[in-house]
Formats: sequence, structure tokens, C-alpha cells
Amino acid sequence: MAKEKKHKIKINEEKNIVKTAEEKILQNENTHNNDKKIDELSKQLTAKDDQIEHLKADFQIEKEKNKDVFDKYLRLQAEFENFRKRMEKEKTDFLKYSMERFFRELIPVIDNFELALESVEKSGDLAGLTEGVKLIQKQLQDILQKEGLSLFSSVGEIFDPTKHEAVMQIESETHNENTIVEEFKKGYYLNDRLLRPAQVAVAKKKSPDN
Repeated sequence: MAKEKKHKIKINEEKNIVKTAEEKILQNENTHNNDKKIDELSKQLTAKDDQIEHLKADFQIEKEKNKDVFDKYLRLQAEFENFRKRMEKEKTDFLKYSMERFFRELIPVIDNFELALESVEKSGDLAGLTEGVKLIQKQLQDILQKEGLSLFSSVGEIFDPTKHEAVMQIESETHNENTIVEEFKKGYYLNDRLLRPAQVAVAKKKSPDN
């Protein structure tokens, strides 16, 4: 019995030794696996860090690009605002002084009128005044014509509602119907646009009763 008991104890000791060895082996394997996992995680973390650094660099580049674009936009906006103000000023000045040349040419006509009036007051020469007024009229017409103003005569023409205004009709045996027989006010064009229609009298057939 003692021998058998001793044998069992020995078997149990050997089992314990084997079990301890297995536990150590398993522990070593777990430690090795953990080291591998830690190493793999470390590599992944390093890769993520690199990726983050690249993204930071790309973000910084895009930020600088956007800053340049925004700065260009601000400069263009300022330039456009200055351009708009300059155009507004030029437009205002143009409207304000566009008639300057015309008035410069008109001033001598006014001077001549004043001289003619002074002359007739001093001398009483009405014939001279008439001649002087005719010359001034011609001078004024030349200035206006140079600016694009032209007059047209209508007597003898067929009535045209696009440029004539009939203010009366006159019975006539010597004129065809709708012929203009008298002109009360001349018509004017400004370049190719009608500025004022001519006011005229138009012939009509004589009534049989007359």
C-alpha cells in the first residue's frame, strides 16, 4: 500500500510538472502573441500618424491657396469699386460739361447780338440792324448745323405725317390734294431723328358749292 501511495504521489508530481510546463508554454505563447499584436498596433498607429501629418500638410497647402484666392478677390473687389467710382465721376463730369464746346461757340453769337443792339441804340440804323441780325442768324445756323441740327422746307411737297403737322387745310384749284401750300414753322432734324415736325397748311379740293 505504501508503495502504491508513493507511486501515485510521483504521478501527481509529474502531472503538476507537465501542467506547469504547459502553463509556461501557453503563457509564453500569449506573451508572444501580445507582443505581435502590440507591434502590429504600433505600426498601424505610426501609419495613421503619417497619414495625419500628410493631411495636415495638404490642409496647410489648401489653406494658403484659399488665402491667396481670397486676397486676389479682395484686391479685385477694391479695384472694381475704384473703377466704378471713377466711371461715375467721369459720367457726372461728362453730363455736366458735355455742352461746353457748344456754348463756347454760342457765346460769340450772343456777343454779336449785344453789339447789334448797342449799335442800333446809338445810331438808330434799322437797316443796319436788319443786316446784322441776318448775319447773326447765319452764324447761329452754322453752329447748330455743325452740332447735327438741320431744318427742312416743306412747301410744294406731299404731306407726310411722319414729319409734317397739318394745322389747317386750304381749298385750292392750282395745287394737288395733300400738297403743302404754306409753312408756318419749319421742321428740324437732329442728325437722323425728327426733332420737330413742320407745321403746315395742306391743299384740299375746292368744294363744288364754292
